[in-house]
Amino acid sequence: MNQEDTDKLKSYLTSEMVSRITLAEAINIMHNLAVQEVEQNVEKMSDEEKLSALEELQSKVESESVKNTEGNSEQ
Repeated sequence: MNQEDTDKLKSYLTSEMVSRITLAEAINIMHNLAVQEVEQNVEKMSDEEKLSALEELQSKVESESVKNTEGNSEQ
């Protein structure tokens, strides 16, 4: 089998696999990829970078929580 036919076969097989994936499975795949990437990135970070990122993200979460609480109390 030549390279062009092999590439075609790979493309067809990929299309078949993707067409069978449900939305829930796609979300699960994306989540697992994100978890892996975060794990790799955190391993590379210094303690100072980790602390800074943690503080920034905690502040963001708290801010969003306040916004959601205010939005719910207005309804």
